[in-house]
Amino acid sequence: MKLGPLEDSHRREAWLRASNEITAALLSGTSGNELSLIAQHAREVAGAPMAAIALPDDDRENLIFEVVQGAKVLTGTTVAIADTASGQVFRTGEAMLVDHYGDAPDWRTGPVPKGHLGSAAIVPLPASDEPLGVLLLVRLRDEPRFKQADVELLRNFAAHVAMAVRYSQVRADQERLMVFEDRERIARDLHDLVIQRVFATGMALEAAASVIGVDPDDAATRVRNAVNDLDVTIQEIRTTVFALQQGATESLRSEVLSTVEQARKGLGFAPSVRFRGPVDTAVPREVNDQLLPVLREALSNMARHAHATAASIEVALDEDLLLRVTDNGVGIPPSGRRSGLTLMASRAERLDGTFTINRLSPGTELQWRVPLS
Repeated sequence: MKLGPLEDSHRREAWLRASNEITAALLSGTSGNELSLIAQHAREVAGAPMAAIALPDDDRENLIFEVVQGAKVLTGTTVAIADTASGQVFRTGEAMLVDHYGDAPDWRTGPVPKGHLGSAAIVPLPASDEPLGVLLLVRLRDEPRFKQADVELLRNFAAHVAMAVRYSQVRADQERLMVFEDRERIARDLHDLVIQRVFATGMALEAAASVIGVDPDDAATRVRNAVNDLDVTIQEIRTTVFALQQGATESLRSEVLSTVEQARKGLGFAPSVRFRGPVDTAVPREVNDQLLPVLREALSNMARHAHATAASIEVALDEDLLLRVTDNGVGIPPSGRRSGLTLMASRAERLDGTFTINRLSPGTELQWRVPLS
């Protein structure tokens, strides 16, 4: 039966809508199993009781049906590329219509009664060099056969979604590469910052040992300073290990680290970051939402005005939550705009907290403190 122009337009629109939905899901990263999504949409639009996607194995001698909807027991079935209809489509890149798929050699064994399988449409999932795999739709013997027009629509759909899959895979590869590059940077920072600090602490302890007999008080002071430096070093190592292990989940620790990393280019150096207490589990979201803008403003002011060469950020949770930002810059001038400092103070006041500025020699210390009870 020949379709009218209106019905044909509706079918094309349905295939286009399905491909657009798949593309949107893939690009948003919310698709879950992309192959199941493709098979599901193709099956629904075509009104086919069975849809499957087959991918080549590592040796590219067989096709593995990774997804089979309508006959899930066949998922994982392997068929040869050399002497099957699906294999021919994969090998040649040309779509195929099979009137009696139950007679095709694709399913030599299996729980599906082959005599019940009727018309089948098989199209490649194209890529730049060779197909990613094949997409298969099957109807039963007593159902209408697929027409050439159906194959054309299915082929266009497969080309569209295959491109989206390939793009999604490339983007995932790029994201993994960014993770590796970030871990390499973290390892480099660990070497440059922590190893040098440990070496300097060792030198300080050697110096303390040399003056024990002459000036015990001086030696004791040097040892205490070395212990403090080692405490800072331990915090640096913990922060680095956390950064290496941190996944996509948000936490105050990860958001602080991300904020500091974003400010690194403008500052021209990497501030040290320390955490004390259960900052990831005991700080409410509404406090996070006030603390992070304060930290961004403090780092922005430091980059624009302080002319600092080093800085430290500490987030500590005890009876209350403390954000301490310290730099070795020129300090806050007595005159000039103070809107940023006013906003930091107002964010503390919203949470019944305090904001103080301490002048150092050299530099500045900002303390933003809020209660959590």
